[in-house]
Amino acid sequence: MAQWARTCQSKAFDLFDGVSQYAWFPCQEAQHHSRNNQYWLRAKYAHPMVAASVIIHLAADGTGYIDQTQCNITVQLVDTKDKLHSLGDWRLSCRNNPLVIPVSHDLSMAFYRTQAILVTFHSKLVAISGVGLRSFQYFDPITISGCQSNEIYNPMGQSCVHYSCDTIDCQEPVVHNAEMRCSSPGFVNGVRCTITCNRGYVLQIHREDDIIKTQSDSVVTLSCADGKWNKHVTCEPVDCGRPDKYHVHPAHFHFFEGTTYGKTCTFQCREPAQLVGSNNVLTCKEDGMWSFPEALCELRCPAPPPVPNAVLQTKRCNATGLKVGSLCKYKCKPGYHVPSTDKLKNPVSIPRRAFKLQCTEDGSWQEGTCEPVTCQAPPPIFHGSYQCTDGFRFNSDCWINCNGANHTVRLLYSPCKQDATSNVIRCRKDGNWSGSFHVCPRLTGQCPLPQNVNPSIRLRCRKGHNIGEECELTCKDRNNNVIILPSNMSAEAVMKDHWRNPPKVKTIVCTMGQKWYPNPEDLHCIKGCEPFMGDNYCDAINNRAFCSYDGGDCCHSTVKTKKVIPFPMSCDIREDCACLDPDAQENKIGVRQRFLG
Repeated sequence: MAQWARTCQSKAFDLFDGVSQYAWFPCQEAQHHSRNNQYWLRAKYAHPMVAASVIIHLAADGTGYIDQTQCNITVQLVDTKDKLHSLGDWRLSCRNNPLVIPVSHDLSMAFYRTQAILVTFHSKLVAISGVGLRSFQYFDPITISGCQSNEIYNPMGQSCVHYSCDTIDCQEPVVHNAEMRCSSPGFVNGVRCTITCNRGYVLQIHREDDIIKTQSDSVVTLSCADGKWNKHVTCEPVDCGRPDKYHVHPAHFHFFEGTTYGKTCTFQCREPAQLVGSNNVLTCKEDGMWSFPEALCELRCPAPPPVPNAVLQTKRCNATGLKVGSLCKYKCKPGYHVPSTDKLKNPVSIPRRAFKLQCTEDGSWQEGTCEPVTCQAPPPIFHGSYQCTDGFRFNSDCWINCNGANHTVRLLYSPCKQDATSNVIRCRKDGNWSGSFHVCPRLTGQCPLPQNVNPSIRLRCRKGHNIGEECELTCKDRNNNVIILPSNMSAEAVMKDHWRNPPKVKTIVCTMGQKWYPNPEDLHCIKGCEPFMGDNYCDAINNRAFCSYDGGDCCHSTVKTKKVIPFPMSCDIREDCACLDPDAQENKIGVRQRFLG
């Protein structure tokens, strides 16, 4: 009867030094036969090798429940020429499992390589779960056979090396800037010396391949063997490198000696900074840091520049040499105010007249401006019927001519009394008009029917087309808004450019000139804003100036939670849900901010 044994793949394990990582090989062929109560198992290996030992793993040692007689097995190795080499008989016992059988070789003969193992036994109760073959990792029989009488085999290098019983002393190691302590006097074979670098020096280990390794603890032990030290080391000075730019700021550094331990460098202050103190020398210390400066570079600003239409109110700012961070307060003249940076959040905020300028780190002053106060445009019914001396700016006079084109009369403005029939108004310093326009007496007429109205717009005139009457405007799509479309632009282009903010229009009015304002031909419908602005979610459709950038929800500096939450989830925070507001703080990095007081 013949039965095939299972194939196995076992891992190598190190029971002693020199065991190969390929000590186990897969069983490719394993078989046993029954003949005259004699059983045998043959295991063949794909990679023949010089065997060091045989390992047999038992599943059963041949003893029965009643008969506890132990069994023997006979083990033979089969070389690559199918010649048998006996390893003798071995007693089986589960207490000694696995069974390790050493293999000895005759050094006077060429070593044979084992390709199979033959195991013979007489009990059918014997069960073998695996057979392993072990070899040496550094074992080359061909090289060993070529070693001369005064040479020995070096298993690590797998070569024959010359040996001598006479010891060779080492030369004294020369390591500058270090202390050396040895285990015995002299530098005989086997002596160990500890090298400790002095403070301010670091240990470097030099290898034969020109690679230098720096060791942080600066302590190393050298060993003398066969007249050579196992390492070549030096103690090199620590390198402080270039000082941090804020070590002395603002300054230029000069390194005439280098940047290593004990070397010095000098610094010069960058204009307009001035040196305070006399010692501008730094020294590289033993800890790799530059010495603390005994002088400093102090930035000073000249007297702040005059700001047009503003008055300097801080007296000490009339002098020069002000320190960095100094603040100087200004106040805009009557009729002027500080440009608002918060129109997006609070369009009806009260204009400020006072502001502060600061001396910055580069020795210059921040910029400040005062712009003229402006009044709102008169009601649309008067559009095209009035004239102004300086637009809607402070102190500008605007008037309406009710006497015809050939009888233009500008009535003088009196600050004490406003004539109701003069139709002259003036923009005051508080941004309000001194009075209001009136429709010219006995003025009658009406506007023609609006022409060329966009088909997406619904027009509704409840009270007719007379002068002063208004017509309501709505989009047929309730989600859209009526806007004044910029000239030579399409609605798609307006939606594409997030910074465009065309004015919204809800009505048109019949003016005194019997024309509709705004012009119905300039009106168009575009996508409106979602009603969820200011809810801490950045909505892509609202991320445009037309919707106040979703009420500030798309910028970290303006959203309430200081965290931009994209909505919907497909919204890309790097593109359609990025902070597009040019006035947001994160989009003004590096730009000097104006300090308002």
